[in-house]
Amino acid sequence: MSTAPSLVEQAVGHMNARRYAEAATLLLAAVNATPTDDEAWRGLALALALQGRLGDLIGLADYRERRRGDGFLFCHEALGVLMTYRLHGHLKALDDGLPEASAYKPSSSYQAACVDLLEGSEDAAFARLDLFKRLVAARAGSLPIGADSHFNIAYRQGTLIEDADFVAGLAEPAALVRRLPEVVQDCDVGAGARPYVLATACDRNYFERFGPGFVTSAAAHMPGATLHLHVMEADEASRDLFRRLAAGAPDLTLNLTTEAASPFKSGAYYASARFLQGPALLRRYDRPLVLLDADVEFLQPLDALADAAAGLDFACFRHDGAGPCSRYPAVLGIFRPTTGGSDLLERIRLFVLAKLEIEWPFNWMLDQAALGSVIHWARKTRSRPGVGLFNELVGTDFQPWLRSVGGDEKAALIRAASGQ
Repeated sequence: MSTAPSLVEQAVGHMNARRYAEAATLLLAAVNATPTDDEAWRGLALALALQGRLGDLIGLADYRERRRGDGFLFCHEALGVLMTYRLHGHLKALDDGLPEASAYKPSSSYQAACVDLLEGSEDAAFARLDLFKRLVAARAGSLPIGADSHFNIAYRQGTLIEDADFVAGLAEPAALVRRLPEVVQDCDVGAGARPYVLATACDRNYFERFGPGFVTSAAAHMPGATLHLHVMEADEASRDLFRRLAAGAPDLTLNLTTEAASPFKSGAYYASARFLQGPALLRRYDRPLVLLDADVEFLQPLDALADAAAGLDFACFRHDGAGPCSRYPAVLGIFRPTTGGSDLLERIRLFVLAKLEIEWPFNWMLDQAALGSVIHWARKTRSRPGVGLFNELVGTDFQPWLRSVGGDEKAALIRAASGQ
């Protein structure tokens, strides 16, 4: 014996037929019948938005606050649903109509800024993000920004990214730099025949897990390449592994620097370390420097990427997902030893240093925040930005070139490195 379709199931049928008002009526009934039905709440928000009833969507968030006490998080989730459905105009219209005093303004300004970035309106995006920063600062202690909150992603991305004025004003924080561990040159045997250098940085646990794949895949596809490995909290086992990898890849030139434990130890520090070491490496090798994630394996030579970056100061890939710190993945970037390339890499280093004391998990994605902020600065202030996107230069994302490895294991190592 078949059962009658639920209210939500009936509403889905109306949604699919674009009968949004009928769907909203059923979903409101479902919400009132079962206030814990999150699917019904999300569906109702979408049905209201699709009718252009943006004020009623905010009213629904108020109702959710009265019924379940989490109206802000519900609104943030609902606006994320609108982003998923690419209702970009709705998100910007809602933000434009919402007063700064609204409890939901931090979420609306963040989501609208993400839309602006996707549409290439960077100045508008950074203006909204500036407002976002001011709003969350004024409401410190009252917003759900903890690691388990889905607003945490918006909070850290929106507060880590910075406009051009911040980048222009960066300076060496001498007192902080003195607290960084000394870099030790463990092995330096020069440079190989290929006209670029591959470099990565990670802690000893990451090196043990991902170093062998990184080196052996480079040896398979790029004989004659130079690999510079920087290992944090290295021990004798790390150095022994390096020696074995070097012996097993005679067609590569492997160099090693190390450092002791850092007072800023966290997953964000380890992810950003390549940019802290980058300017010195660019000066040391005086050839294009390919800064890479450590948890990748090469699928083909990178010569075509290096060739595509010729004539530029810097090139990287762009990700077209939402999020101001998600636009430019740090998986691979090529800095050339030009005045402009050196300046870009140095500003990225200074950006990382400027935010290095932010605690985990609010510092996660610091490396990509630095990239996005400095790229924006270059485009806004330089007559010739000197920045290229491989998506446009070679017509692909990074996946034909690199394979990310590790999955859940990688996430566990990052959490462990951050003391979680």
